Amino acid sequence: MSDGSLEATLQTIEARLTDVEQRPATTLGVLGEATTERYWEAMLVYFLDPANPHGFGTDVLAAFLDALRAHDGTRITPSRHDLDSVQVRSQVATTDGLVDIVLRQEDAWFVCLELKVDARETNAQTERYADASAFGDLVVDDHDGLGEYVYLAPERARASTAGTFVDVAWEHVVPYFEDVVRASSGRYPAKSHAQFADFIDTIRRTLTMDDETIISEETRLYTEYADIIDRLTGAFEDDKGKIFTHLKTTFLADSRGTHEEWAVNTRPSSYINFSKDAWKNLPSGTTIEYEPHVTLTRDTQQIRLRLDIEHGDKDAIRAALCDRLSESELESIHTAGWEFTDTAYAYLAKTVPLDLTTPEASITNASDDLHALHSIIGHHIDAIASQRRDS
Repeated sequence: MSDGSLEATLQTIEARLTDVEQRPATTLGVLGEATTERYWEAMLVYFLDPANPHGFGTDVLAAFLDALRAHDGTRITPSRHDLDSVQVRSQVATTDGLVDIVLRQEDAWFVCLELKVDARETNAQTERYADASAFGDLVVDDHDGLGEYVYLAPERARASTAGTFVDVAWEHVVPYFEDVVRASSGRYPAKSHAQFADFIDTIRRTLTMDDETIISEETRLYTEYADIIDRLTGAFEDDKGKIFTHLKTTFLADSRGTHEEWAVNTRPSSYINFSKDAWKNLPSGTTIEYEPHVTLTRDTQQIRLRLDIEHGDKDAIRAALCDRLSESELESIHTAGWEFTDTAYAYLAKTVPLDLTTPEASITNASDDLHALHSIIGHHIDAIASQRRDS
């Protein structure tokens, strides 16, 4: 596909998204079952269970557990490790009725889930399940781990009758599910991606959540143009990786000392950092490093240079560095365009425009700026780090 036809295709996608006035109906909406609890249960169980062939692995389950963990009323703190071993069962027999869903990690924890969509709790269901001695082959008194009881219902629903149950709203869970869809980057099967997005859209429409998205239309377009989108995504990630590689090569080539003086760490999709061994993992847990970030969007193409002083007693180390800088050094830093941002990670930052027509020149400028800053503050950081290690 030529560049001209590729651009035309992207313009078509953008126009179709912009012109959406009424979203297509969801699958359950077409069937007239958008508020039927058993279909919601079936969809939820399917995507939560990592053993099912949806291609999400444990990602949906992890998102759901993150939502429960983040809720103020729950106690569960499951690890994201070993989620493949979690059992997901529906319509589980108890001593007094069938509970909708039970999630279980052997001898670690279990979650008893009662779901509601449009109906109310009947016959004190949650009280009966709270008193149940077993869920299938899970004997509550013999279970060594934590047991959590969750009543998953719309925000507008009446509270559960049993004090043991924690009322969690579907509206609370949806953003965690949407994070899975947004972060997919083509790594999930297109059909499963579309099905899960359709389920989320069903929840949103049924609950009339105010911040409705056009996720179904986005998904349909993604499925239709998946090859082109994946091609663009792959090229984008490759090019960012090339920028970081070139930045590393240029920075080390321009280093005043030996290459071995610098330790380099790269996260190809977001940043690279340069540090010295003496600057890392100080006794207080603080790390000091130069960390360039690359942003490539339609409106912004830049390299954001940062001096990060992070973790531990970073505030004390930042104050010590500021105290050591002379008036002329501070003036030089300001004149060079550096800002004292003093954020959670970055202490100093500077933006270098990234010219996509001549990226090598922009990368050279970024490297020069880092070395110029290092010539001013590097020996101060060395002294502070040495003092911290000797104290």
